[in-house]
Amino acid sequence: MRNVYLGTSEFAAVVLRRLADSAHRPQLVVTRPDRPQGRGRRLLPPPVATVARELGIDVIQPEQLHAPEILERIAAARPEVLTTCAYGVLIKEPLLSDYEMINVHPSLLPRWRGAAPLERAIMAGDAETGVSIMRVTAGWDSGPVYLQERTPITPEDDYASLAARLETIGAELLVRALDERPVPREQDEAGVTYAQKITARDRALDPTRPPEEEERRVRALRPHIGARLPLPDGSFLGVIAARVDGPTRAPAGGLVRTEGDRLLLDCLGGALELTRIRPPGGRPMSAGEWLRGRPDPALTTFRLDPALPDRDLAELLELAVQEWRDDDREWYPYVSALAVRGGRDVLDALTARARDADPGVRSLAAYLLGQLGAEVPAYPGEQAAALSAMAVREHDPVVLEAIACGFGHLGEPYGQDWLLAQRDHPDARVREGVAFALGGRAADGSLGALIALSRDADADVRDWATFALGTLAELDTPELRDALAARVDDEDRDTRLEAIHGLALRRDARVRDAALDVLEHPGRDDVYTRRLLNETAAVLAEDDDRFERFT
Repeated sequence: MRNVYLGTSEFAAVVLRRLADSAHRPQLVVTRPDRPQGRGRRLLPPPVATVARELGIDVIQPEQLHAPEILERIAAARPEVLTTCAYGVLIKEPLLSDYEMINVHPSLLPRWRGAAPLERAIMAGDAETGVSIMRVTAGWDSGPVYLQERTPITPEDDYASLAARLETIGAELLVRALDERPVPREQDEAGVTYAQKITARDRALDPTRPPEEEERRVRALRPHIGARLPLPDGSFLGVIAARVDGPTRAPAGGLVRTEGDRLLLDCLGGALELTRIRPPGGRPMSAGEWLRGRPDPALTTFRLDPALPDRDLAELLELAVQEWRDDDREWYPYVSALAVRGGRDVLDALTARARDADPGVRSLAAYLLGQLGAEVPAYPGEQAAALSAMAVREHDPVVLEAIACGFGHLGEPYGQDWLLAQRDHPDARVREGVAFALGGRAADGSLGALIALSRDADADVRDWATFALGTLAELDTPELRDALAARVDDEDRDTRLEAIHGLALRRDARVRDAALDVLEHPGRDDVYTRRLLNETAAVLAEDDDRFERFT
């Protein structure tokens, strides 16, 4: 069948070879102009041009596909059909109307229309992909499909191995479509996804994502583009191979660290080991080989910028809302990034979202209004004013709790009168927020409110209030000690531990028997519990030999 073939890439060159070996050998090949490539920026032809010349097929490399003289050259070949694969130029009228145009697209359309279907399929963790032979229309890979063939994506596949399979599948499938001329079927628009072009940010390892996703990123970009890790000096460490390592050492993620000859990146929920790398300006090597060369420690042990400077504010806000809805997270990187940034643009955006119709969005706004600037409030007066304005009009308990926590993060004296007024709120979540916010405050009414909250019917409220009295309060009064002593036998284990710890810090003799019992039967082994028990034992051992064995 007479045809003109349009293509550019290595993938397209493989398809061209098979087409030329069939009954549908092209009369003309159209490809892109020569481009500078490599470090020397030498002008080199695209793979399709090289193969076309090797096969003795006429080839043209126009700068403008739709220029009149190029359209005349295509027409002179008298094609019955135009075939395409990875040409890289948007095809428009009159070509679309003048010819039937058949394209080789390496995905199972309608999934992954667009420029980077192989990379996006691997990144997304798809179990399979394939090739679609489709008719080119004015839409973006939206034309009807003649044929499809599937292939699995294995855990070992990278771009190179998957492309090699799809090249062969695509070449055979195109020849079959030209031989059999099947009736095309329209794509199901409900299943459309888009494979956007790979950008610089797509190349950067992202510790806010699980390590499994980042391992797939490395494979998806190997070997043609390459994943990379930004380094503190502004350069990049190329990442050629990686594997999921196991638990992270930094629950907040973003930590680059070493363990002997191993280089690791702590991600969301786990660590990623970078096994093969390319140092800045260097050659590919194992991470162990690089580390044995003793590189600057500043390049091997550091934390990535928690402000996520490569994300714009609108994107961060959208991502923060999404993760805020997930109650099971240990780390909220996008929420944290907004707090760390703390600029006026963030303040203005949160003030606007404080009036959102969605209470989840309002609660996020309240939480962040208390924490802009992270450790030091960026605009404390304006942040407090925004929270106070929310408090006047708000009725949703979830949002009221967030407002209380926001005032708590801002600290004394912000929101004091409002917090005291909420200590008897009918919803336990609001009372818990008040208990959190009053911790460490010395203003009139704070101690009395916390003592009352330590007797609350809700265990979480009692726990926070008892922690505030025992650990955060700088006062040491009989009323405070009596309130802690009343919680030493609390039915809630966490409340009981906080009371014992608080009395131990004050060397109150009433706590010794209860402290011995809990030290002998801790019941739970976690970092926070161990710290409480260790401090309790260390303080009481100064006056009582029975506690020395626990220190």
